[in-house]
Amino acid sequence: MKRIYLDYASLTPIDPRVLRESQKYSGVKYANPSSLYVEGVAARKVLADARKKVADILHALPDEIIFTSGGTEANGLALEGVARAAHRSGFAKPHVIISAIEHSSIMETAAMMEKNGVEVTRIPVDAQGVVSVEEIKKAIRPETVLVSVMYVNNEIGSIQPIRDIAKAIRQARKSFQEEGVPESRYPLFHTDAAQAPLYVDISVEKLGVDLLTLDGAKIYGPRGMGCLYIKRDTPIEPIIYGGGQEKGLRSGTENIPAIVGFAKAMELTEKGKEKEIQRVAELRTQLSKGLTQIRPDITINSSVATPHILNVSIPGIDNEFFLFQLDAQGIAVSTKSSCLRDEDESYVLKAINGSTTTSIRFSFGRWTRKGDIRSTLKIVAKLLDIQ
Repeated sequence: MKRIYLDYASLTPIDPRVLRESQKYSGVKYANPSSLYVEGVAARKVLADARKKVADILHALPDEIIFTSGGTEANGLALEGVARAAHRSGFAKPHVIISAIEHSSIMETAAMMEKNGVEVTRIPVDAQGVVSVEEIKKAIRPETVLVSVMYVNNEIGSIQPIRDIAKAIRQARKSFQEEGVPESRYPLFHTDAAQAPLYVDISVEKLGVDLLTLDGAKIYGPRGMGCLYIKRDTPIEPIIYGGGQEKGLRSGTENIPAIVGFAKAMELTEKGKEKEIQRVAELRTQLSKGLTQIRPDITINSSVATPHILNVSIPGIDNEFFLFQLDAQGIAVSTKSSCLRDEDESYVLKAINGSTTTSIRFSFGRWTRKGDIRSTLKIVAKLLDIQ
């Protein structure tokens, strides 16, 4: 049986071109870039080249790229690192704003920070999973040190108005400066863009963000590899201590094979991007139309979504049982974010008043074909006819 993988939002397969690039630095070229001998110097140059490659794609500067073990660590560094720096600079009770549908690494970090003296405001979303810029404006106050809003949601695919939020934050800063508020460089703006590079513009110049998270496992790159863009002069402190690598913000010997692979994966996101966006969007349309033809009562959980994610509610099903039925037929899908514990319901679907027990997430990618969608529709139709 040929299996059909429709869970790209959870994890993308490693692109063979990325794997080949990584393998070059896993065997012969393996030195520690902190070493002073010839091999170490060569490794350090490879590290610098990879950093520049990622920076160029983001329209950033090389020293603004901090390599991490993935998106979760990058999100933790953004939130906790900024809050620590703010506390040290005089904020007795720093205030952080997040949306109600952030990735679990943001939600859990924010909950932990609340227990340690940070105040957190969670902004609700509308029925399409989009935050209100006006609500964020209202929530900002002089104690606000960080706003963190996910660029593309990993469960329903909703795209947030990042540029508009950035503009609102700049206006707030200006207002605080005019009022003479101390530390008026706040609030800073972070976006978790892990699901974004393949399908939307991630130029930090255009987005207007101070911090931005990326994850190699979402862009056909190595697992356990990501980065945090940190705009120059952004006040932030480390959350991992040791040898002082990555400008002192992420200690630990740099994983050169994974970093090189990540840079290659980022490079590949830009090749034929518009054509790939159109192709994947057609797959999404093909599946959504096909599903509603099978059952007119099937609803799409966000219509303002990225092309690669389609989250639907199918009335009358038990989504976990339906997932297992699809799996038995050779189709891999999700019912929620893979980062949630098994017993947890999707707080994203709850936030948009969606059904947490009848929703299925299909997500597409580089090796999804129209024939895969046709086969999926046939199997779904057969399963729903049985129920």
